[in-house]
Amino acid sequence: MINYIIGKEYLILKEIERGGTSIIYLVKSTITQEIYAAKVYTTKSQYYLNEVEILKKLSLYNTPGIIHLISYGDETIIREDTDDEEEYYIQYIILDYIPNKDLLYHIKKLKGLNENKTKQIFYKIVKIVEEIHNHGICHRDLKLENILLDKNNSPIIIDFGFGSLIEGKEERNLTQYLGTDYYQPPEILNQIPYDGIKCDIFCLGVILFCLVFCSFPFSNATLRNKLYKLIIRNKFDEYWEEIGKKIGEEKINKVSLEFKKLFFEMVSYDPEKRPSINDILNNDWLKNL
Repeated sequence: MINYIIGKEYLILKEIERGGTSIIYLVKSTITQEIYAAKVYTTKSQYYLNEVEILKKLSLYNTPGIIHLISYGDETIIREDTDDEEEYYIQYIILDYIPNKDLLYHIKKLKGLNENKTKQIFYKIVKIVEEIHNHGICHRDLKLENILLDKNNSPIIIDFGFGSLIEGKEERNLTQYLGTDYYQPPEILNQIPYDGIKCDIFCLGVILFCLVFCSFPFSNATLRNKLYKLIIRNKFDEYWEEIGKKIGEEKINKVSLEFKKLFFEMVSYDPEKRPSINDILNNDWLKNL
């Protein structure tokens, strides 16, 4: 699809990334010459509708730390770069282009952050998620790959395809079991109705751990997983001893008790025992920036 114009304006320059449901392209406006990112779905997708609806709502509030929606639409194109010139139906979303790579790339490059640097970036991420929640939205796929860094190294949250609009406690009994391996909370893995806000808190807990250790805290949040079983049974000391065998005792011993406690609370098996966003922002560990 290279050198094809979508939306009668956006010239596709190159493919940036290919995901499970969409392809990200680098595009240029033929009108303003500005560079953007285009997220293109090649089949009709509910995720496209979710993302457009959520980004439109967030744009009304000029929500900081959120990827900006520029344009969107759908059309049928003829692929002239193929022998049979087949027709393809696409849905597209034009977004700001953030040239820096995602947070996972940076964490791997640095092999994890110290606690002070973790506090600085994690605080910003939590504040963005607070804004998202305040506007009646949960993300449901918060992960390092869905957080970009802008030119000032401030986090930008992307990919709202799994997001959901929520309007009040009674409407938080979600039953779409979405997310990414390693980040999914137990209620999603067990396929029981869940609170999307508490799901995001769990994902933030996994992100917090990864920022420091450049490793996941467990492979899945079930009793079958030895590490997560220790969390379920509130075996605090045993968990940190066991995870130390995997990532190194020296790394574990360097982090504070306050950090360990906050992580443990955020990934609690019981969603009601997870802290609220306000609780996290006012936690003693995070307040000591």
